[in-house]
Amino acid sequence: MARAVKARLVFLADDYAGYEVRGLLAQHGLSVLVEVVDHSGRVHRVLFDTGQYGEAIVHNARLLGVDLGSVEAIALSHNHYDHTGGLLEVLRAIGRRVPVVAHPDVFKPSIHIRGDRVRLNIGIPYSRRELEDAGADFLLLRTPLEIAPGVYWLGEIERRYPDLAPGLPGAYTVSNDGELAPHPLRDDTGLAIVVENYGAIVIGGCSHSGIANIASYAAKVTGETPRLVTGGFHMVALSQDKIMETIKVFRDLGVEEVHTGHCTGLQAECILAREYGKGFRKIHAGYAIEITG
Repeated sequence: MARAVKARLVFLADDYAGYEVRGLLAQHGLSVLVEVVDHSGRVHRVLFDTGQYGEAIVHNARLLGVDLGSVEAIALSHNHYDHTGGLLEVLRAIGRRVPVVAHPDVFKPSIHIRGDRVRLNIGIPYSRRELEDAGADFLLLRTPLEIAPGVYWLGEIERRYPDLAPGLPGAYTVSNDGELAPHPLRDDTGLAIVVENYGAIVIGGCSHSGIANIASYAAKVTGETPRLVTGGFHMVALSQDKIMETIKVFRDLGVEEVHTGHCTGLQAECILAREYGKGFRKIHAGYAIEITG
């Protein structure tokens, strides 16, 4: 199994804007640039998710000194608009053909009907043809894939802890028989980065499949301890008991730090901050994590 010598994560999109760099834009969404250095000293860059608005990602990348043209691959956590809406603009910024790794369900209809709120399309807001014309070469997989040295797209997540998979209440899709059906969001996945002499960094996009399940599966796929878990945890609707159960899974896995944002939720972030103390961080646009083994 390949390992990176060094890893750096830069959050190009999150629900909050940072203050270390003036002019950064926030948006409801997530996008993370993953940069790893291999044993030969070569740098590889992967973009995980593309937020809701690509223009803001391009803007933030410029302010942060990130060259989107150097991105070697794009990985998608799932098909919701706040993680795929910026894809077309990002592809145009990259300016060449690039692999886009996603689950086979990425183009399935995503419908949200809950109470008096009806949204018939909360999925990827472009056709496959539009994206391919802009440079996307889709790799649609259910199984894990190493997309850069030490960088693993996790594929369809084993839901070892089904009670800790929040899903999305009111989520529907269209079955192969043309019937409206509950959407299990099997496409929801994460990324794991293995750093030599450190362990694994795990990133959740929205974690509808459960961040406990994503971290657990990352440990299984990589054989490494997930020491740092970051991204969107989608605990916004979880009870305090379920949040504490997730933390217990984290502790059993060896998770030492949690850096959260996007859809994690204020209650969950307060509990995580209390439980992890100095090991807790709140992410924002412009936030960066650097790990050297």
